[in-house]
Amino acid sequence: FFACGKPKPTEVTTLPSTSVAAVRILAFGDSLTAGKDLEDPDRDAYPAVLERLLKEKGHSVRVINAGHSGDTTFDALARLDFSLADKPQVVIVGLGSNDTFQGKKVADMERNLDNIVRQCRDAGAVVVLCGMKTFPNLGLFYASDYAKMFKRVAHRGDAILVPFMLEGVAGNAALNLPDMIHPNVLGQDRVARNILPSVEKALKMLKG
Repeated sequence: FFACGKPKPTEVTTLPSTSVAAVRILAFGDSLTAGKDLEDPDRDAYPAVLERLLKEKGHSVRVINAGHSGDTTFDALARLDFSLADKPQVVIVGLGSNDTFQGKKVADMERNLDNIVRQCRDAGAVVVLCGMKTFPNLGLFYASDYAKMFKRVAHRGDAILVPFMLEGVAGNAALNLPDMIHPNVLGQDRVARNILPSVEKALKMLKG
């Protein structure tokens, strides 16, 4: 559920709004955000799909894809200042998969995510934290604690929690690339729809 390689981050191309200033949404994550191995990530990775869905619902938004394939929470924390330079008003955080691939301690991931959420909020953004799950190869306790970690981080950081970013996608061959790790075009659409209600909640919070 989970990530590798390092493509250059992309920004979703959008038409400028002629009336209401577009809300800047930063999608901050790993290869699940970057759209690893998709033919056209600028069009088909979940940030681009999410932007289209939000616009169809009448929201004036610009979604910036700040996904770096292969990033752990350690890597992401190190580049956060750069990613926040665009002053996003909403930040979607989707990280943790690569940490589990490397057997990182849950406590270390949790501390990193706490810091990421705090820094985003200190920068004035509403945070949407995407929950994840992992394989039980490191033990059932590890997998269980990992899944629960996101709820703890969201609670402490006053972030909006997406219970499981890959709900309906993980393990579904029809929605994944041949590696069965990264969503295909249809899977990316499902991921965007999984995240959509939480982002709409964040937009309502910005209004008041």
